[in-house]
Amino acid sequence: MKINYPNPSIKTTKTNSIRTYGMLFENVLNETNEYYKNKDIAYIYKKPTPIQVVKVDYPARNKAKITEAYYRTPSTTDYNGIYKGKYIDYEAKETTETSFSFTHIFPHQIDHLINVKRHGAISFVIIYFKKYNEVIIIDIDDFYKLYDDGVNHDGRKSIQFEKAKEIGRIVPKGYTPLLDYLKTVDEMYF
Repeated sequence: MKINYPNPSIKTTKTNSIRTYGMLFENVLNETNEYYKNKDIAYIYKKPTPIQVVKVDYPARNKAKITEAYYRTPSTTDYNGIYKGKYIDYEAKETTETSFSFTHIFPHQIDHLINVKRHGAISFVIIYFKKYNEVIIIDIDDFYKLYDDGVNHDGRKSIQFEKAKEIGRIVPKGYTPLLDYLKTVDEMYF
């Protein structure tokens, strides 16, 4: 039996802030996904952004450096995988503001999330509101309603933190894993 003892090299505070760990939100998600994989809970991976390398400088044999590249195709979403026999796909975002601006998510990403959900997937947007140190999951259907109303009807260009809490679910922060978002996924989808 493996026991996970506290690591004294990780400094934490009573608030258990994601910032406390000195990691970016993406790193926290990556470590959480690694935990899920190691415990055989889920297999969820960060999707690489497809690029086409155009120019490489070789100042030394072991120091090749990409100096010019472009995106081959628009990237869909950040993460996908399998959990409890269901395909899971989500876009991870963070904001330092009191709201999340719709300019930080692209229409093709929203379309992708809507389409995979239509085919039975679990799909959502997960947003880290740094100012409040809260992470919220919003189902793609609920997210799209606000996005569509804002972009096409009332001109709203963002989701306020309070509205995100109202339509989404707050993700619990912990020690192992750092961000147990699958607990929230269970509450929302199972």
